[in-house]
Amino acid sequence: MPLARIVYRSALLVMVISTGCFLTLAFQRGTMSRQGIASKVTCWWHKRIVDALGIKIRIHGNASNTTTLFVANHLSWLDIHIVGSQLPVRFLSRAEVQHWPVFGWLASKAGTLYIPRGGKNAAAEASRVMQQALSNNQHVVLFPESTTSNGEIKRFHGRLMQSAIDAQCLLQPVAIRYPDRHNNIVHASVSYTGEISFMQSVKNVISAKGIEAELYFLEPINACNKSRDELARYAEAQIKTLFTSAG
Repeated sequence: MPLARIVYRSALLVMVISTGCFLTLAFQRGTMSRQGIASKVTCWWHKRIVDALGIKIRIHGNASNTTTLFVANHLSWLDIHIVGSQLPVRFLSRAEVQHWPVFGWLASKAGTLYIPRGGKNAAAEASRVMQQALSNNQHVVLFPESTTSNGEIKRFHGRLMQSAIDAQCLLQPVAIRYPDRHNNIVHASVSYTGEISFMQSVKNVISAKGIEAELYFLEPINACNKSRDELARYAEAQIKTLFTSAG
């Protein structure tokens, strides 16, 4: 059964990714408005990726309707597809991703914002790019832990939250879980930490049965007149509290 599942889901993924390439050529222009055909197509494509992997999504709370910096914990590469299936958003990624075959092109056309590596002005430049997107009424998603975790929330870094302050928009914490039957925050097959390679992680997800994703949209806060550290501590505390109560 696992082999049949792997073959079936792999075939579906190839079809969805191929479809995504055609849709990208037709509709994507390297940005991501909150409305319009491009945003609908992108959300549809992310949802098809999730469906192909056999993952069910449960939504709790409501996403902000106005321009927002969404701040989420980070557990897996799956987070992008889970959030992207629900919201037309611009994600942040390390700069080298734009040079990946196929996926880098898809990410760039879908409006991914790239974080420059190295240099004393890297964070300031990334914040400026994020602020520009927010000021253009586009949603942005930030994973402030800077890396994936095993479910134990790492400290949220606040430097890039300056973008929400400069854009005078809302910030909304988003908690992501992949609970297993013991209600742990992250299912073992989804875990993407340590020495696990991307391809091994993909194989683990494809072969797994019964993965569920939970997405919690928590209370938003106006970034005006707040410091970036205040915003970081607020988002971190909201998500930690949710995990404590959910556990």
